[in-house]
Amino acid sequence: MRYTETAKLVQKKSQDIIKSVRQHLSWLVPIVFSLFLLSAPHLRHKLVVAVRLLVEADLPALRNHMLSFGLAAPLVSFFLMLLQAFISPIPSVILFLLNAALYGGPIGMVLSWLSSLASALLCFGLARWLGRPFVSQFVREGFLSRIDDYLYEYGRAAVLFSRVMPFMPFDFTSYAFGLTRTGWWEFTWGTAIGQTPAILFYSFLGHRSLTPLQYALYFGLWILALVLLTPLLGNWLTRKDGSANPMPEKDEAK
Repeated sequence: MRYTETAKLVQKKSQDIIKSVRQHLSWLVPIVFSLFLLSAPHLRHKLVVAVRLLVEADLPALRNHMLSFGLAAPLVSFFLMLLQAFISPIPSVILFLLNAALYGGPIGMVLSWLSSLASALLCFGLARWLGRPFVSQFVREGFLSRIDDYLYEYGRAAVLFSRVMPFMPFDFTSYAFGLTRTGWWEFTWGTAIGQTPAILFYSFLGHRSLTPLQYALYFGLWILALVLLTPLLGNWLTRKDGSANPMPEKDEAK
């Protein structure tokens, strides 16, 4: 009897310690980035400038600055894609356009696709690991409820549908799905497929020298296409999945 009570006490203590560690690990990401900057003083200033230009969405200046990194520029672009997941609100679209402008459409698209998928998996994994206390720093409860609605309506295709929805924050969506019972494979294939049309489109734009009016025209046509086609995709996914089984939310708050 004493052994059972002791085992339960040890288990409870272990759970409390794990919960405390997970909550405090929300400091891990900014600390890692800070140590990275401090460990390479010669890169610190250039990286800080790159982040500032990214925040300002100054694409021409950012492109010129990225050229100064030489062969390391793709790694810096990859790093910026991961970093933008924690700096709000910075759209990854800027990096899609940047990669295409630097490396051309096909290579820029591949770099954007890989780094965007890595960023999504990072956000999903952090949410799955650190739970709701961490995610609540980035995502509002109302947005989490919207993701629950998608899961109820579209089942296993919810990730795919959310990726093609216009004006759905990419990183917030990744965090939100990390709090559900969506599996790693379902999240990965849904993101990999769902993000492809947008990356193709922005890589097409970034590879061309267009006037602001032309950019606005192409972007307007893209949004119109999404608005018209997304409901059709939703209907098709619903019919394909039958009655989409709800996937209840993973309780990370406990």
